Amino acid sequence: MVDKIPETMQAVTDQVTLMRARGFAVTADDVIKEALKSGFQAIVDELVDGSYFTVRWDDEFYALQIFGIGNSFEGEVKPADGAQNFVEQFKVQSPQVWAMLADQASYIIGR
Repeated sequence: MVDKIPETMQAVTDQVTLMRARGFAVTADDVIKEALKSGFQAIVDELVDGSYFTVRWDDEFYALQIFGIGNSFEGEVKPADGAQNFVEQFKVQSPQVWAMLADQASYIIGR
């Protein structure tokens, strides 16, 4: 995955500390939300060898959605059964979240 995207809670904590030291008012949840969106985008881009799709959060920051050419909705990924949301799931088991996002991206994109 892209080097700047925090993949673990330790990396999130480090990034929050760094950003706050530079004057940014961020929380761990803010960093996780951006990491998940950016990381999922990187996964999708790698699957198709380019930037043909766009990843966005839904309005509630619950599902990550994939849009294609002409802003066509291609699919979405929701947290695992029993998980409150991706942010909380990431805090407990980030490796499983990344694995699930990779699996779901493959399924949605068809590769």
